Amino acid sequence: MSKSRRDTRDSRCPNCRINTHWCFCDVLKPFANQTKVIIPMHYTERWLTSNTAYFATKVLKKCEIFERGNVHEPFGPQLFDFDTFDYIYLFPTQDSLPLQDYKAEEGKQTCLVVPDGSWSKAKKFHKREEVLGRMPKYHLIDVGHSIYELRKSPGENFLCTYEAIAHALEVLEESEVKDHMIEAFKVIVERIKKSRKGDFRL
Repeated sequence: MSKSRRDTRDSRCPNCRINTHWCFCDVLKPFANQTKVIIPMHYTERWLTSNTAYFATKVLKKCEIFERGNVHEPFGPQLFDFDTFDYIYLFPTQDSLPLQDYKAEEGKQTCLVVPDGSWSKAKKFHKREEVLGRMPKYHLIDVGHSIYELRKSPGENFLCTYEAIAHALEVLEESEVKDHMIEAFKVIVERIKKSRKGDFRL
C-alpha cells in the first residue's frame, strides 16, 4: 500500500526536507565563506522541492534568503546596507561584466546577490526592485554544464542557483569554497534521485 501525502510529509527530515532514509544532513556542513551571499526569491519558491537556494544557506555560514511578495516581511531597501557592503548582482545581461573583472570597493565588504527562480523571474527582480537596480551586474563565464540532473538545463553555462553561488565564490574567494559546495551537492542530487525512484540503496 502506498503512503499518503501526510505519511510522506511526517517521515521527512525537517532540515534537509527528504525522507529520513535518504537524509543527507551529514554533508550539510557550514563553510566559513568570507563573502556574504543574499538570495532574493519570491516567497512561493522557498518551499519547492526543486529549490536549491535553501541548501546554499545550509552549507555557507554567510548566506540568507530575502523573500519578495511576503506581506509580513516586505522586500525593500531597508534590508540592504550600502554604507557597509559593496553589492554585486549576479545576472547575465547585455551590459553585465564578467565576474572576473570585479574590483572590491575599498573600505567595504563584498556582498554577492544571486536571484533565485526562473530566468524571467530573476529578470523581473532587477527591473521592479529599485534597490536591486542600483547594483552593478556581473555574469559567470566558462562554467560548463550543470550537474543538477533533477531539472533539465537550457544548455551550457546555465546553472541552478546553488551552483551559480559556488562558481561565483570561487572567483571572489578561492576554489576551496566551491569544492566544499559541489561535493555536498553531488550527494544531495544523488539522494534526491534515489528517493524519487524509491531506490533504498545508499
